[in-house]
Amino acid sequence: MKKKIIIILLLLISLIGVFLLIDDNIYFGGKDVKGIYVDEGLRIATDNHWGINYCNLLDKAIDGDNKSIRELSLLDYSGDGEPAYDHGNVLVKLIDCIGEKKFISALGNNLSTKERNAIRGCLLVGLEYGDNKHIGQTINDAFPLVDIFLFTDD
Repeated sequence: MKKKIIIILLLLISLIGVFLLIDDNIYFGGKDVKGIYVDEGLRIATDNHWGINYCNLLDKAIDGDNKSIRELSLLDYSGDGEPAYDHGNVLVKLIDCIGEKKFISALGNNLSTKERNAIRGCLLVGLEYGDNKHIGQTINDAFPLVDIFLFTDD
């Protein structure tokens, strides 16, 4: 009888552990989304500001969903400190993943100058402080098509 109780308790603890590891709404550190690391602080900031699951949005963006790419790119973390830096790094990695042309296409031609500048700012921070292969490069060096696009006002 004691063995059965111990086995049931171990199974219950294991199930709870698995649930905690896979639930995006429980924050115990960063999370890898198809090869792009998302810091815990960024996940929490996104949930607190907009009630959005950052990892789900990024997952859809990596899969090429235009709406998700645009929404993710237009999230504004100005004044948030570390989440702003982490978000810039994620955007840089997203462009590497989906390509410049897909990124530009998803953003569309109806971005305001303010939105273009905000995206530029995120990318600059990601290139300066991120942990990506473009560290220290300018936007033009890393993503020349995106650089031209963001400087073009329609």
